[in-house]
Amino acid sequence: MTILKVEQRELDLFVEKLLCVIDFDKDLPENVFLRDEYIYWFFERPLLCFYDLFSGLVLESVSSFKSDVFIKFSGGQPLSGSCFSIDSSNISGDSNWLVVNSENFFEGTVGYPIVLCNDTDDWFAFESAHEEFGVLAVNKSSLHEGFLGYLNANLISMSDLSELAKTSVAEGVIAQVLISYYG
Repeated sequence: MTILKVEQRELDLFVEKLLCVIDFDKDLPENVFLRDEYIYWFFERPLLCFYDLFSGLVLESVSSFKSDVFIKFSGGQPLSGSCFSIDSSNISGDSNWLVVNSENFFEGTVGYPIVLCNDTDDWFAFESAHEEFGVLAVNKSSLHEGFLGYLNANLISMSDLSELAKTSVAEGVIAQVLISYYG
């Protein structure tokens, strides 16, 4: 296993970076991103419950952007043991370890919101305990064909969300609200 727990000094710097991108005073379904330079996809949360989807996202990100993926629990709080990074050396094993240990939030030491991103700030994902869907934002200047192909094949695009919003099921109502903030 090569997953790394981000230590306190680096964690403090990482949280500072997140605070420039995400408004942790907001929660989904509101737009939690502070910048307007993103294209959005949505996913059924919790993402870490879907091993294939999670490990595929990490694999495609590492392959496309050649950078590590970070998983930060407990939002903008710089709690020790709340942030991990995955590199390309053992994505399957590291993803499995994270999925298993996140089931009980590392024995209750961390919580929501959960943020995932890559080291070069090409994309950020945010999931909350209060919303059925999470959101993944990709920087418009970082549109990599392989990564976008993975997102389009496995997540809910804005056009998919628009179709869902036309329905009267609960997910359709949620989709309407998300579109009002992200559309």
